[in-house]
Amino acid sequence: MQCAARARYNPRMARRKIKREFCEVAMLVDAETGERRQSGRFAPDRGSMEQRVYEVLSARYSGVTVVPYGPDIVATLRELESLRPRIVFNLTEWLGGDRTLDHAIAALLDMMKIRYTGTGAAGLQLCRDKALSKMVVATAGVDVPRFFTLARGDRIENPGLPFPLIVKPQFGDASDEIGKASLVATTLALRRRVKALRSRGKDPVVCEEFIPGRDIYVGLVGNEPRVLAPTEMVIESKQAAAPKFATFRVKNDGAYRTRWRVKYRLARLPHGVMRKVAEFSKNSFRALQMRDYGRVDFRLADEGRLVFIEANPNPDLTPHNLGMYLCLGDADYRRLIPQIVETARKRYRGR
Repeated sequence: MQCAARARYNPRMARRKIKREFCEVAMLVDAETGERRQSGRFAPDRGSMEQRVYEVLSARYSGVTVVPYGPDIVATLRELESLRPRIVFNLTEWLGGDRTLDHAIAALLDMMKIRYTGTGAAGLQLCRDKALSKMVVATAGVDVPRFFTLARGDRIENPGLPFPLIVKPQFGDASDEIGKASLVATTLALRRRVKALRSRGKDPVVCEEFIPGRDIYVGLVGNEPRVLAPTEMVIESKQAAAPKFATFRVKNDGAYRTRWRVKYRLARLPHGVMRKVAEFSKNSFRALQMRDYGRVDFRLADEGRLVFIEANPNPDLTPHNLGMYLCLGDADYRRLIPQIVETARKRYRGR
């Protein structure tokens, strides 16, 4: 190892070679988000979130390289070892197509002593668990909905919560399996929904009280987190068939949003509610061991009750549409992305 180190910094080496090998930031992305070019470099898809982040990082830092994380995990780790980046901007969301294994990627980076942005393995696991995360933030003084869980084999019964209920996978992500049918108003509908999720291997499930009100999304940056301007989802259609909450189609289907006139905007909230939003968001961020940046989602009931729904430690960073409004609020995108990098660097220096 010593010989390798001396060879790398030998003054007789060509400066051009040293410069070519230098990597200040390596972007670790899912392999499906781009393709390997003939030059050997990996290029994110045009217009993708990964491309936008790359453009901002390249304008700020010298030596930015995109590294795809795909089925050949060993090849990815070897590429990172050869690059020796000062820090990795971790944008990966799944392992082998499984979103519930994103914590394993962070754990691998930790094992390799590679510095990276974002939440670590423990925090990713906490946030992924829709039941455990609620119990954890409740200990930090954050209001959460009443809920119960049903594992495979459990009898499908409501232990006494008032209907309607929201039924969702305990380990879901990105509103996966969240649709109109997730809102159940009777025991029969509850049983049907749980059986449907079980048939697709989406168990255990969480059944929680439905909180009528507004969907509030709060982005945070930093490890003494700064709360960004809260945003909200507004469903302008008053038709009975319109969605009542943020479903998978609401978040991922532009035509569906247009049909029901779904919009995202900066939330207009009374001063007292804004203080509670900041308090609950920071408490949730810390309790769930989130790092550098993230998003916390709430429901704001008509009577002013602010209720934690879930936390996203690796939210979409697209600088427009849903990504912008759900996570970034009114933040300056070209400042925010480098701020995430510098926040992570400061965190490692403080160890």
